[in-house]
Amino acid sequence: MKHVLQSRQFDRELIEKIFAETDRLRLDFDSPFVRAQLRKTLLGRLMFCIFYEPSTRTRLSFTAAAHHLGMTVTHTENAKEFSSAIKGETLEDTMRVLNGYYPDVIVLRHSETGAAERAAEVSSAVVINAGDGMGQHPTQALLDLYTISSELRRIDGITVMIGGDLARGRTVRSLAYLLGKYSNIHIIFVSPPELAIGEDIKQYLSRHEVTYIETQDINSHIGDADVVYWTRVQKERLLVGCQDTSVFDGYRIGPAELLRMKHESIILHPLPRVGEIDVAVDHDHRAAYFRQSDNGMFVRMALLRYLFS
Repeated sequence: MKHVLQSRQFDRELIEKIFAETDRLRLDFDSPFVRAQLRKTLLGRLMFCIFYEPSTRTRLSFTAAAHHLGMTVTHTENAKEFSSAIKGETLEDTMRVLNGYYPDVIVLRHSETGAAERAAEVSSAVVINAGDGMGQHPTQALLDLYTISSELRRIDGITVMIGGDLARGRTVRSLAYLLGKYSNIHIIFVSPPELAIGEDIKQYLSRHEVTYIETQDINSHIGDADVVYWTRVQKERLLVGCQDTSVFDGYRIGPAELLRMKHESIILHPLPRVGEIDVAVDHDHRAAYFRQSDNGMFVRMALLRYLFS
């Protein structure tokens, strides 16, 4: 694997290898000796974080992961406005220039679907897709799946409810691709008709023997779910015909929804949330979204160690 561009690149064997390394990192990370040793792992390596869209968790967790492994990190945020892109420079030209500074890895977030593939075509450095438009976000999917594995102690045989903005949510698409690597998975897609999951994802799931249903009613199946994966309205990517975000008023998780859920289930969210999960849910043991966010740095550390091993 030269570049990390799509969830589909990861087979089950590689996923489990990265998860095992993530477990080791989490277990030993509180030890000052271990952390000191880790800082020698990728000493001398250089990472560029180039983000054409705003980000908090992804950019900083990559930065923290790199620092803990001894890498040097240079970054730019909102490069769409504060780089030569505002002058009309193409992504390909930008990547060629950046490669002239000899980075080992470029972590790229871009507003255009397919941008990561375009960047990788002209890059000698490793390109990691940190989200490209409505396309993919493979490292988010890895940490989502890792959280499921660590919380439930299994992935095979689970039922996952995925709700919210499914048409434009790259985290949803990326997670669906990874779930297709496992056995006896059932997915419940919950959304307004205007923002239903794409046909390409449904075809992929059918080819991989993942069963699924689509519904507009969160309450009809929430009691069946082992995982409730919720997403926000992608207001920055509003589609023609769906400008009114009030269509999502009935797609929120609060105390009433908790009463219908399994006691041993979990609630995930890629964050940031903007009201679709009530803050009253935060104190419930099933609310795993902040633990999910914490896992991001460790999964990305494990991935970086794999790429440069």
